[in-house]
Amino acid sequence: MYLGKADVNTYDKGAGREFLVSNGRGGYGFSTVIGANTRREHGLLVVRPENERQHSVLVSKIEETVFDSNKKYQLSTNRYRDLVYPDGYRYLQEYQGNPFPTMLFVIHSILLKKSIFMPHGKECTIVKYELLAAPGKIRLDLRPLFAHRKNSEVCLDSGKNVFSVSSDDAHGICVTGRGHSSCCAATAGTWALKPLWFENLIYEQDDNSDGACVDHLWSPGLISNEMSEGDSVYMILSEKAEKFTLKELGEIESEAAQRFEDILEQANIPAFSSAEQDMVASSYHLVDDRPESIAPIYTGYPSVDTKASDTFIALPGLLLATGREKTAAKTLKYWSGVAESCGWAMPEKLSDDGEPEFGCIDCGLWFVYAVDKYLSHHAEADPDDRKRLTKALFAVTDKYILGIEGLDVKCADNMLLQMLGADPARYWMSAVAGEEVVVPRCGYLVEVNALWYNALKCAEKYAQASGNAESAERYKNAAEKCGKSFCDTFWSCDMNGLYDYVDPETFKGDGAIRPNQILAASLPFSPLSPEAAQSVVRLCWNTLYTTYGLRTLDPRHDKFKGRSEGRLDQRLKARFRGMAWPWLLGEFITAYLKYNPTRKDLGWVFMRPFNSHLRHGCLCGVAQLFDGIMPYRPHGDVLSACALGELLRVLHENLEPDE
Repeated sequence: MYLGKADVNTYDKGAGREFLVSNGRGGYGFSTVIGANTRREHGLLVVRPENERQHSVLVSKIEETVFDSNKKYQLSTNRYRDLVYPDGYRYLQEYQGNPFPTMLFVIHSILLKKSIFMPHGKECTIVKYELLAAPGKIRLDLRPLFAHRKNSEVCLDSGKNVFSVSSDDAHGICVTGRGHSSCCAATAGTWALKPLWFENLIYEQDDNSDGACVDHLWSPGLISNEMSEGDSVYMILSEKAEKFTLKELGEIESEAAQRFEDILEQANIPAFSSAEQDMVASSYHLVDDRPESIAPIYTGYPSVDTKASDTFIALPGLLLATGREKTAAKTLKYWSGVAESCGWAMPEKLSDDGEPEFGCIDCGLWFVYAVDKYLSHHAEADPDDRKRLTKALFAVTDKYILGIEGLDVKCADNMLLQMLGADPARYWMSAVAGEEVVVPRCGYLVEVNALWYNALKCAEKYAQASGNAESAERYKNAAEKCGKSFCDTFWSCDMNGLYDYVDPETFKGDGAIRPNQILAASLPFSPLSPEAAQSVVRLCWNTLYTTYGLRTLDPRHDKFKGRSEGRLDQRLKARFRGMAWPWLLGEFITAYLKYNPTRKDLGWVFMRPFNSHLRHGCLCGVAQLFDGIMPYRPHGDVLSACALGELLRVLHENLEPDE
């Protein structure tokens, strides 16, 4: 990833491109390439304190100032109510993203390089400044700005005695306030403690509030360095005091660079293009693969949550396509243990105290999908792992046959899964705006039953493989009945596609064209005939396909809302009434190539727009969702596990070059 002067020579261009670094355990540094924070979640050091569900921004940014020959050059950029000041983006010559974010500032014949990286597994961000060229000595002043707030909030006003600062050595300080503490240290320089408030900073990119977000940040002072050509200084931002020698910092920097190379090397995708390499490298941020961790897949950034359905959807791309089979096995074993503790009903997530929180009906069905992907992909899987995961697959499938009261779902006599009640939390299109359910559904849901048919066929497959003929026959008969009922219930001759849901009382279907039906064509086992599946693909292509995903509603529908704009409730409605989701595009590409295997050229046509997207927004990341109409702006998580995972899966499963 390289950006030149023309890519960052205005505030809007620079502020529209964001970088992300992470420590492999959910802590991150996130800002724009010009250093202007445009979201509440932006910050150089953002961590999740113990026993808290939400991340906190500890250190927001660093104000950098260069002094040369009695002239002052401010390299920082901030957006205030009425102006942009300073305008340090004017000195930014280039940005490079690999192996980690690096900016080059040019002031006449002064070349100052800034690099940002995080040590693996530590709540710590390191910023390195290198003076590559200078006609003589310069002075570099570095002033850290502290927030100490949750990443969904802002400080409404500045105040006295909110923060306190202490120091136990010449190069480091510790700041305490607002229930947090954080540290800032440098490898050289002299601190001058001159407290200062930075007031009325504007975060103009926030999607989650009804007004502009105005923040107030505090700085305890600045550290000054006299530098000559070839000199370097490191700033260490951390939750707890960290002391590194220059040698250790050099080793940490080398390790951070080597991680990038290792991720590319172990991937099962050839990654010939820079865009493919960038996507593979970005998968690092979403996977906690520490030996002592439970190996969760994070939902994305800046949400950094852990959800079962997101994990199982993203796993084939984030883990199997990138060569992390051991991490995939550990993740699936962890979730199988969670399901077993809940009587084989799969929760959506676990609370901080370990209690299961049930959500979507289909979490367990996505688990079966992910287990099948893993076992099919990894023929050399450990026999004990294979046995344990196969047992879990059978148990989860059998649980659905019996019905799951806690999930409000039962298996009807026609072998379709029926949602009892109309709780929107039971399906993924779950937004509620005010008191209005954005997508009211009930009864038989098309994506749930497509996944259910796939689960029954997977159970039949593994029962046969294990030599259990009786169970295999039972699953086979159930799948045949489910498949027939699926076609009889969901097929709509009028739209030549599938109803989104069908009310079991009236057997009337919802005539709105939605993308959930694509799963009936894309999953490994489809209840549809090839002709019907191709009709579903054609319907989704003609009515729902956009550059970056499938729309959540036919644009001809009277409730269609294609852009995220207006009040908060209107933006919530747009998410499932017209905005486009990239993870659904992955399913669409798979479905298309499943029935048109000679048209990989079109598969690449569907993928190529992301080459451009990777150079805007969060660099090298794929956003969670996009406007469903022009100008197709990204929204939600700037790096989404489901979106990135699905694109990587398509690259691995559907678009890998022929031998």
